[in-house]
Amino acid sequence: MTYKLQSLLAAALFTMGAAGVNAQTVSTLDDLTLPGANTDYATSLPSAQQYVFTSGRVTFHGVLESWGGYGQFNYSNVVDTITSGFGNDKAAMTGIGYNNSANYGVAYAPADWPTHPDQSLLIGARIEGNTNASRAVGMYVTNTTYAYRYIQDNYRDGDWYKLIVRGYRNHVQVTDSATYTLASYTATDTVLRKTWEWMDLTALGNVDSLSFQVVSSDEFTPFYFAFDNFTVDSICPEPKNLAATSVNENSATITWISGLTGVTPDYEIAVDQSATLAPTATTVTVTAPTYSKTGLSSNTLYYVHVRAACGSGAFSNWDTASFKTLPGTGIFNAQPNTLQLSLSPNPATHVINLNSDMALDATVYSIEGKVLLTATRTRQIDISTLPAGLYLLKATDAAGTGRQATLRFTKQN
Repeated sequence: MTYKLQSLLAAALFTMGAAGVNAQTVSTLDDLTLPGANTDYATSLPSAQQYVFTSGRVTFHGVLESWGGYGQFNYSNVVDTITSGFGNDKAAMTGIGYNNSANYGVAYAPADWPTHPDQSLLIGARIEGNTNASRAVGMYVTNTTYAYRYIQDNYRDGDWYKLIVRGYRNHVQVTDSATYTLASYTATDTVLRKTWEWMDLTALGNVDSLSFQVVSSDEFTPFYFAFDNFTVDSICPEPKNLAATSVNENSATITWISGLTGVTPDYEIAVDQSATLAPTATTVTVTAPTYSKTGLSSNTLYYVHVRAACGSGAFSNWDTASFKTLPGTGIFNAQPNTLQLSLSPNPATHVINLNSDMALDATVYSIEGKVLLTATRTRQIDISTLPAGLYLLKATDAAGTGRQATLRFTKQN
């Protein structure tokens, strides 16, 4: 029997093309509270401080300055889409969250002054949970009212305003970045975002954190943007239904089911005595969802740890189950079944038949190796006095040929 250490993560499943099924988490920001209507989080704090807030699987960092303004990330339900200027720096130009939700995010990235006044400093957010298998899918973005009104009043032909998102894994930037144009003025076209638009971040790949930067042709642009529904998925779901079967005193067969549809990953597996999710023993890589472990000690509690390896450094969470090997006795080391003996019925209630063409001497043992019943020159043993359970029967040829067999049977009430 196996005992689960961790239940599988309950998550909505969305089909992501031919690659299979991925678990997605959306940072709606509506799981966060605000002090009332037309307010924001940062400026509702009692004093200047650094702060964090987490929605879905993403943690955002911010700071409330001593003079009352905020830096980095904030969230809001401010509805003012009209008022220009710094006093209205907590409002998205939509006046409402994506899909008419109440809350949305706003961010201010200070300009890199005086070195690069036309671009902001980087501000960052972190993906929580199993970052070995996390991918930023995307988010909805738009201009804040403050930035929109400034651009509307000051941009001319050739001016532009862009948001750049970069991904990182283990503190190292991945190769790709994603760029979204929030405003662009040309002789033939003007783009100035004031509705929620999807920004695709899948090019960043497997990441555990992100940086955000705004750049502009105009160094006086207020470097703000608004965002909502930041979406993260798990590109390598963990195995399911992990179990140890065919357990005996020295070995066990481990089986599980892939968490992916249409894709067969490799798996890392280890068997040890560590009651943790991650193993302490060296892992073995297998390609099929089954593994036979031998060389185990009898009557010992073991833990099996399995995770999927989906390539490009992506791994699922570990799944872990425990099992205990059967006790060892001297009769476990008996010779093979040279009698070609079988037992019936098995399970049995009253008597058990020794299916053999010769008379046998038989001994029934408890699973711990204690002698319970003996019989000589017999083909049947009365087991009615035994309690329900698992037993061992050792039989030898009564004629003294040396042939023998050791078999298990189950007594049931």
